[in-house]
Amino acid sequence: MRAALALAASETRRLYRSPLAWLLLALGEGFMAVVFMLLVVRYLEHESELRQIGVTGAVLVRYFASAELGALFALPLVTMGILAGDRASGLLRFLYATPLSSSGLVLGKLLGVLSLAGAYVALAAIIPATLFWGTAVDPGVYAANVLGLALFTLLHACLGLLASALTRVPLAAGIGALTVSLLLWFADWARRLDPDAAVIGGWSSLSRLRGFSAGLVSSADVAWFVVTSLACLALAVAWLDCERRLP
Repeated sequence: MRAALALAASETRRLYRSPLAWLLLALGEGFMAVVFMLLVVRYLEHESELRQIGVTGAVLVRYFASAELGALFALPLVTMGILAGDRASGLLRFLYATPLSSSGLVLGKLLGVLSLAGAYVALAAIIPATLFWGTAVDPGVYAANVLGLALFTLLHACLGLLASALTRVPLAAGIGALTVSLLLWFADWARRLDPDAAVIGGWSSLSRLRGFSAGLVSSADVAWFVVTSLACLALAVAWLDCERRLP
């Protein structure tokens, strides 16, 4: 466990020394600030029409939907080189020679990624919190949306880590993670187009977020995010174990 935590600390330092990490955080925060401003302006201009759903529905919920899209596109860029880059540079082979287990390796890398992803979630959560100072916002809906964003970010961090574990080309890992992320996001369309495709729709991350958007925290939705994330990590560990045994 100590070795995994040491690797996590090293990975965190490496991420925050990278200009890409700061660029993504700056662009993400700037994007969310612009989205928030546009939503507030839209609400003020059409207050008579939007009064029924209120600030919570017209601003808060839409804001977090945009934050989730931002995470969907940003995380593949963060995770694409986390293992693939180490494999290409030979660092991964060095890590295989240490007493660090494959599960410890994956855990350390994940914690490093989550240090950056957590910063994104925290920054994204701060902006709409300003609504509490000037208007009536449902704190339950706010908390549920923050939880939904955190679980969504965790899932896509694990998915990106798995994609990076499967290849030695960071670009391929990024494209693969983004492709699967988009498929999970739009899987709900299959259920809309064909009611018999409910099983496919059940795998949609978008449909799983609807409850959080409405302020309803379902144990089934939380379990889906957690179990799917753990499945991605387990596959990454299994792949690294197989690779480790190769001569």
